[in-house]
Amino acid sequence: MNLAKVDLNLLKVLDVLLEERNVTKASERLGRSQPGVSNALNRLRGMLDDPLLVRGNGGLDLTARAETMRQPVRDIIRSIENCLTDASTFDPASATGVFSIGAPDNLSLPIIPRLYERMAQYAPNMELHVDTEGQEKAIDSLIQGRIDLALDPAPVPKAPIHVQTILQGKFICLVRKDHPTVKMGKKFDTDAFLSFPHILVDSKGARKGLFDRKLAELNLSRRIAVSVSNFAMVPQMLRRSDMIGVFTQRVCDVLQEDYDLVVLPVPVDTGILDGKMAWLVRHDNDLKHKWFRREIEHIAGNF
Repeated sequence: MNLAKVDLNLLKVLDVLLEERNVTKASERLGRSQPGVSNALNRLRGMLDDPLLVRGNGGLDLTARAETMRQPVRDIIRSIENCLTDASTFDPASATGVFSIGAPDNLSLPIIPRLYERMAQYAPNMELHVDTEGQEKAIDSLIQGRIDLALDPAPVPKAPIHVQTILQGKFICLVRKDHPTVKMGKKFDTDAFLSFPHILVDSKGARKGLFDRKLAELNLSRRIAVSVSNFAMVPQMLRRSDMIGVFTQRVCDVLQEDYDLVVLPVPVDTGILDGKMAWLVRHDNDLKHKWFRREIEHIAGNF
């Protein structure tokens, strides 16, 4: 193929289309009209002599050729961005662009709103993109270059990734203000704790979570009455029932303040929890990346 005849602007469109697999979502990310992105897709199909995206179950699927192109195109876009960016300076006040974070709800809730507040003050022209995703997907997205930083990552495989602990804490209980446990005092022991139904939040849709695995190590178990993939309905579910929520301290602090709930200690010692962030080694000295890491450290250190 003669590169002189290739419109390199199409590469950015191709990169986003291969990631989103949806013309409407791609047009929103690119800030272009949907017909414009559809036209670009048709040009790409003609140029590459391949449909690239085809109808599948529940949406569009990548063709075999599109699948093989996905990572090389992503690498090309990143290389171009790096070449055109002055890596020797970074002024948050004038910086533009998007910083992407992959994080589950348990760290998104306490960190992301505060991070945006800091950005609005110090980096007002920067944009934040958050994928609320599970640990394994976050690491995969990090390695593939779809996000810049992962919060609460899965155990890191043999890959050029740095991991840093940014906070520590314990599991605690969250209940409604007039929950029977609130007045129990010392009677709120392990037996009482396990006698009530519980609500579980797991981004992968599992029926057991980290807390359940820690209970199993103690030969204990609880009854999960409701399991959900995010925290959206948790406050209302707790306020309207006798269920107990067991979450990290930071999550409970946010929900307690915003929804007038009550926190109680978990009457089972499940040890200390670490909150971590992870990034690719190649971003170690990237000034923009370092600025965001410092901001997240600052937020985590001031809970």
